[in-house]
Amino acid sequence: MSATLDDVKVTQQHASRPPPNALGINVEKPKFPQYAIYSKRLESFDLWPQYLPVQKKDMVEAGLVFTGVGDSVRCYFCGGGLRNWEVGDVPMDEHAKWYPKCPHILLVKGQAYIDRIVRGEKPEIDGEDGTTIKQDSVDSVNHLETAAAQSCIQMDYSREMVAKAIQIFIAKNGNSDFKGKDLCEILFDIEENLGELTINISDANTVNKCVDETNEVVKEDETLEPLETLIEENHRLKENQMCKICLDSQADVIFLPCGHRVSCAQCAPALLKCPICRQTVNGQLKAFFSVTNVKH
Repeated sequence: MSATLDDVKVTQQHASRPPPNALGINVEKPKFPQYAIYSKRLESFDLWPQYLPVQKKDMVEAGLVFTGVGDSVRCYFCGGGLRNWEVGDVPMDEHAKWYPKCPHILLVKGQAYIDRIVRGEKPEIDGEDGTTIKQDSVDSVNHLETAAAQSCIQMDYSREMVAKAIQIFIAKNGNSDFKGKDLCEILFDIEENLGELTINISDANTVNKCVDETNEVVKEDETLEPLETLIEENHRLKENQMCKICLDSQADVIFLPCGHRVSCAQCAPALLKCPICRQTVNGQLKAFFSVTNVKH
């Protein structure tokens, strides 16, 4: 008896398929599941020496647990150990550097982040607005002393607003060769966007006045939604995107095979079943969101 040619081809195709972790899918279970919960890992750092140059919060987010000996820590998921921390060390980066196959890093940061660390490149971080900002731009506060930045500050813009404009410029252009005009244009865009999001009653009255001048009889509640309604709707949409476990971070992990997205990467490893459908979680996939600003 022998296999047919079609069967051989199917077998070869299955053999050549990449493993789940190569596709960004985690199917492994934590080696120390009792520390899969963020708060439990944080408790392990109660006796963390204050003189050490690394913050406990950064250690916990990187999936590390304090062993109680010196400055030695161990990952709750892959079991990898780290020690001899120095000034400037970033726990997440060091974890990814020494243990690039760790499922916790894969879930929290994604495969692209791990690849950059392995290549020795500076990683990128996610901004609050969903955009990706290079690590160098985090130091944009150092650019606040430039003449261009100071000119914007003298125009009564706060240092925080100017620093944000610098970050946006660097993220967009890949360099810090900005001029005062460049920062002002970004600041104007920020103000314009804020103005669109904060509709007040005076704006509604202005619109109604224009309508009356054109002899159109339209009631105020039919032309514009009340400000309270807009705020409530915005709050509801944000809540729908939050992790249903910690209620603090964005839900960015997709459970497989059910496909539900209800948890953040820090809480997902502790769940054996989906909170929505109660189906067993056989895999987890990191989800990424992009925000595109469309100018009218």
